[in-house]
Amino acid sequence: MKKGRKIVKRDTTIDLLKGIGITSIVIGHVRSYLPGGFPIVAYVYTYHIMVFLFVAGMCFKPQNNISPFMQIGKRLGGLLPLYVIYSAFFVACHNLFRRAHILSNDIPKYGKREIVQNILNSLTFGNSERLLGAFWFVPMFFVAVSFFIIIFYKMEQMKKPIWGHTIVIIVCSIVGIVLNYKEIYLNYRIQTSILGISIIYLGYFYKRHCMKCEKYLKWWYAPILGVMIWGILLLKIGMIELSVNQIMHPALFYPVTVIGILFCLCLAEGIKKVRPICKMFTTIGKNSYHIMALHFLAFKCVDLVAVRIFKDGNDVLEKFTVSYEGLWYIYYIAGIAIPIIIIYTLKYIRNKLSKLKV
Repeated sequence: MKKGRKIVKRDTTIDLLKGIGITSIVIGHVRSYLPGGFPIVAYVYTYHIMVFLFVAGMCFKPQNNISPFMQIGKRLGGLLPLYVIYSAFFVACHNLFRRAHILSNDIPKYGKREIVQNILNSLTFGNSERLLGAFWFVPMFFVAVSFFIIIFYKMEQMKKPIWGHTIVIIVCSIVGIVLNYKEIYLNYRIQTSILGISIIYLGYFYKRHCMKCEKYLKWWYAPILGVMIWGILLLKIGMIELSVNQIMHPALFYPVTVIGILFCLCLAEGIKKVRPICKMFTTIGKNSYHIMALHFLAFKCVDLVAVRIFKDGNDVLEKFTVSYEGLWYIYYIAGIAIPIIIIYTLKYIRNKLSKLKV
């Protein structure tokens, strides 16, 4: 008798954390302050990138029957194909977007050579497109996870692996802080990858001991932790912006990041209690890669409509990332909803076509 395929249940917390993370990324790309002066960008930047590395640690499962490089290969297989597909799409549409003034005319037009070169560059995580600006995260994420996997297995071979892991966490934290604080830029943003290795470890240890940890995570801790983040930002010490190596302060980066991740974990516990919202955020989390790729384009779709309504010129339309900061609430919704609608529409069409072939 043929055995049925084992169904692996998805971890709701992981999908919710990814949903919170990508929603925060979308929010962070619209405007710096909400009405009333709340520093929304600085706020979400305290955790929005590192929460994905924390999730990577939660997803990591040591396997003795598969080499570390095989595991890295599986990660690459999950990240690179979509990276190339989205890069090819935006490169192919580059001149079209330029003519439509979605891209500024100050950006050079592509010839056939540039189109081919830029698509081929995406095979090594190269990215030339402004509308794919958020994709700087992908190679950094892959490098961080790859480093972590290799280091983890090397430390496990030691007589006292716990000491090896501890030393790695300390060294990577110090090196990452120094590289970012000194504003040293490396290929694939390796300086940020090194900074994130400790956070991947944190996610791994959390997952291993989640039964013990979860009982201490209460939804009502979220507003308390949220106020703590706000209070730190009010000190005007600086902000975290990892795309340009800003870490607020060497002594504060990891404490603030951990508070931010705890905020997300407690927020996820609260979201779980409201089923419709939980379903919405898990859907967002499952489609986080697509939202990361398409949310800038979604913003410009809103701008295309708004420019016609307000009868503004192309100079307004060409503004990046958005043309009308006052419409921030529409951008928030569109930046999430439009990519999901596109992806589900494409899936629907694919399913219909597959049934026709049968």
